[in-house]
Amino acid sequence: MRKWLLAAVLSLFITTIDAQSAYVDIKDNALLSASNYMAYPGPTQQQLTPAPRGYKPFYISHYGRHGSRFHSKPSFYNAPYRTLAKADSLGKLTATGKDVLHRIAVISKDAENHWGDLTWLGARQCEDIARRMYERFPEVFQGNADVDARSTGVARCVLSMEYTLLQLTRLNPALNIHQDATHRDMSYLNLQDKELFGLRKDKDVLDFFHDFKTRNNEVGHLMHTLFNDSVYVRQHVKSYDLGEQLLILAAILQNVELGKTMTLLDIFTPEEIYRIWKIGNAWWYIGWGASPATGSKMPYLQRNLLRKIIEQADSCIRQPKTNVHLRFGHETVILPLICLLDINGFGLVTDDLEQLAEKGWHNFRAFPMGSNIQFVFYRKSPKDRNPLFKVLLNENEATLPLPAKKGPYYRWSDFRKYYLKKLDAYEE
Repeated sequence: MRKWLLAAVLSLFITTIDAQSAYVDIKDNALLSASNYMAYPGPTQQQLTPAPRGYKPFYISHYGRHGSRFHSKPSFYNAPYRTLAKADSLGKLTATGKDVLHRIAVISKDAENHWGDLTWLGARQCEDIARRMYERFPEVFQGNADVDARSTGVARCVLSMEYTLLQLTRLNPALNIHQDATHRDMSYLNLQDKELFGLRKDKDVLDFFHDFKTRNNEVGHLMHTLFNDSVYVRQHVKSYDLGEQLLILAAILQNVELGKTMTLLDIFTPEEIYRIWKIGNAWWYIGWGASPATGSKMPYLQRNLLRKIIEQADSCIRQPKTNVHLRFGHETVILPLICLLDINGFGLVTDDLEQLAEKGWHNFRAFPMGSNIQFVFYRKSPKDRNPLFKVLLNENEATLPLPAKKGPYYRWSDFRKYYLKKLDAYEE
């Protein structure tokens, strides 16, 4: 009885710590609330775990999201501006509200005709990721090593690929580089599965999310900060929608030069920022994670990509030459791939959205601008057909639901068996 009670108290203590972590992290650094609009932070792990004795890297398989960008549509800028401009014309804004309206006008002008464009920060992110990859695993890039790079046809992705390859070429001009951005690769670089997409629009799913959103969508302080008439707000303003729009606009600033001198985060309380993030985090989970609300099926959006990763790795393992596969796409690809692989526990299955963040499912840890997955393969000799590998998420060593050989290193044979079985079971 005493042991059971001690275990229960310990479990409660751990849960309480976890429950605080996302809120505390976001309170300490509000930029984390940007979710998929968060600028790439770079690796927190500076020293990687050495490989077992005698093993050296020979192959890298990568999928990367494009670097920092502007918002993809004018509506991200126009919607909050129109709401505040209308209120201003009726004399319903506070002095802070008027100032925020002015800031939005400046932000919108800065972004004009740059919808979805890669920023200079995004370009530097790609160069830095490539440089660190080269410096961490120089054996893979020696001599005329083969580098095959593929991108979706979206300009920011193609440019991210180009900046990555330019950096690698600066470091070793002898690299044998092949690159492409063709519709032929879209079936695995950015699969569009209308059947799975349709699950997000199911009435029960929408009602489930709406109930959660309603319990967490309080932004009263923000409305009081912007407007001088509570009756007007109640009758004419969709308060949460405006709050979300403003936080999304605040989020993008960290990706552009203007963000060095302007912010919108100052108009929110820490609690409002966290609540808006929490709702968005839940929607990403429902739409791209292993949520029971969508049958835990959404990670299988990237089943073709995972098969391609396995297929190409099998091919490169049989070759004596070192190789690199680079793939460039979007957050709507890398997030479900992370969940499908269950990297760092992102394959979590829970029907309690209130506990999602408390259980450690924090989207900003997965897919900031420039986010990437790197499989790094090691062997003792070219004759080795069952090499070791480790996986890096955003350049930090990560875990998989497999028995490790040593530290972060796994056997490729274990990976193949586990994930091919998982993919085959889904298709059945």
